[in-house]
Amino acid sequence: MARAGADYITEAANAEVSPILLVRVLDIPLINDPSTKVSLYLTNSQTDVAFFDENDVAKTYNACALTYDQVKASTDNEISSVTLRLDNVGGDFTSLAKDYTIKGVRVQLLETFADTLTSPAGARWLFEGHIEKANITISSIEIQVMADFSLNVRIPRRLYWVRDFPHLPSAKDPRTVSLK
Repeated sequence: MARAGADYITEAANAEVSPILLVRVLDIPLINDPSTKVSLYLTNSQTDVAFFDENDVAKTYNACALTYDQVKASTDNEISSVTLRLDNVGGDFTSLAKDYTIKGVRVQLLETFADTLTSPAGARWLFEGHIEKANITISSIEIQVMADFSLNVRIPRRLYWVRDFPHLPSAKDPRTVSLK
């Protein structure tokens, strides 16, 4: 399954691009009433951006001073994580954290371009996971997002090693025929 749509792939091939980070913080439950949920749509663009949500419905992504650690792929058994930072946020925004349950909320990071905002296929998935911990101060928010646990991540990456065959506990080679 591709992480990018056709519009994104076409735009990424251009000599000059203007990438925009999109963050979806989905279904944040209210502490007093968990059935009441809100979602945040944020971007690191200079102005608010109109793009699509998880259901391909047009939404406005609010501009903020948003940065993140680079997402990297590796072959070790470490579960992937990324840290999101929102700087220079107002005190009223950080005070909302006392009213909502943040841990365990689903977060999606996407990358798009200024020229591909008109199509849901104009973005590339960077990361998806759940909030593991948050450090909230009066002017900034730092959130660690962990990828969901999967046995596919925990098993070795190589399924077959030529140099280790045959790896059998018996001393006999199963490829030879015994004539007894």
